[in-house]
Amino acid sequence: MANIKFSQFELKTDQADVDYLVGYTALENVQIEPEKVGVRYDLTGEQVDTDDYKIELTDSNSVVDIVKLEAGDNIVLTDMGTNTVKIDTKRGSVYTVTGTFQNMFGGRPDLFGDTLEFGISSAPAVSHSSVLVIPVAAKLIGISYKWTSSVAVTAIPADALYEIQVRAMTNTSGATTDAASYAAAGTIIGGLNLTSNDNGNFPFKSAVTNINFPAGSIINVSGVEAAGAIPTSNSEMEVVLTFETTTF
Repeated sequence: MANIKFSQFELKTDQADVDYLVGYTALENVQIEPEKVGVRYDLTGEQVDTDDYKIELTDSNSVVDIVKLEAGDNIVLTDMGTNTVKIDTKRGSVYTVTGTFQNMFGGRPDLFGDTLEFGISSAPAVSHSSVLVIPVAAKLIGISYKWTSSVAVTAIPADALYEIQVRAMTNTSGATTDAASYAAAGTIIGGLNLTSNDNGNFPFKSAVTNINFPAGSIINVSGVEAAGAIPTSNSEMEVVLTFETTTF
């Protein structure tokens, strides 16, 4: 039995400074090492290299406990052995689709302006409007274009603005030539505008985008005169759309 009150015991905050804890079981006085009371976990970690981080979980009573790491969207967990788990980003498959703007600045078909032709015809007709069908869920991650005509951009007025816009069909059973089949407003792709500053040049421009499309989406890509009026020409511009999908 202790010869002083519990309140008079010296307070220790470091387990290493205590040799034993005392108590009783039935009529027997007992002592036990502090580290055997309750369960304590020592968690240590170290950077293995730029991609891996090693985590070790040590149980004070030698019982095996499981820590579950569950991968979220586009995350890959790899068992590297020796209690090492690699966490990495799942990269999607990237593919590109090419289209052409024909008869720039008011050419046909002109549902919203100059419609990007995916199935190119020698003479676009007003009776159709080209669209792109997206069969699997995908993200549009970038758009690039290059002026491909032998004649440079000319005669864009100082007050004119030519934008590239993307619209998804809200009625996929509707006519591609009917504006009512699409969302009311298109997504404007910044960084692709043509202005009077492009006169005399053969523009090459790229923009990073982040537009998600569910499987079965149908989209229209158009060059739109958002301000001013640009004289029609027979020039052409090649456009590349870059998509990423985790479906395959």
